[in-house]
Amino acid sequence: MASKKAVREKIIAALGSMPDDVRHFQADALYERLEDSPEWERSQTVAITLSTGIELDTQPIIDAAKQARKQVLVPKTFDSDRSMIFVPLTESTTLKASKFGILEPENGIPVTKDQIDLVVVPGLGFTKQGVRLGFGGGYYDRFLSDYQGRTVSLAFDAQLFDEPTWKVAEHDIYVQHVISAH
Repeated sequence: MASKKAVREKIIAALGSMPDDVRHFQADALYERLEDSPEWERSQTVAITLSTGIELDTQPIIDAAKQARKQVLVPKTFDSDRSMIFVPLTESTTLKASKFGILEPENGIPVTKDQIDLVVVPGLGFTKQGVRLGFGGGYYDRFLSDYQGRTVSLAFDAQLFDEPTWKVAEHDIYVQHVISAH
């Protein structure tokens, strides 16, 4: 088993070296598969991160959700206890970069977990069975530990594994549905 750090570095390198045409092709397939999924179709409230860098661009998902008249929520993190809340993303939302460089809302009223239909869970590595390798902060694992709604993740080919090559911890929360490009 490789360390989580080593696997993260390997995936980041693979994502960084992905040719643009391959990235666009796979991204389009991921967007289409998400929008065709039963989780998406049944949801009225979708929680999703504002992507950065090598991640799948989440703006097209946010745009599709708004077009489908779904409420879009984005995360706000708290360093003190590594917790996270979700706040509606609206025209009046003020965004500011977190210490991780991720845009987060500075204002807005948090939505309770039981009002969130679907969380699109980010990560670096995934198995089809839902094992997830996150970015290392544990924010999503903490949030999802008692979340009762649906979870999906979107994975480029470079992020998919048949079996985890990293040590899966007891507190790691599995994703219910991993959507791949192929």
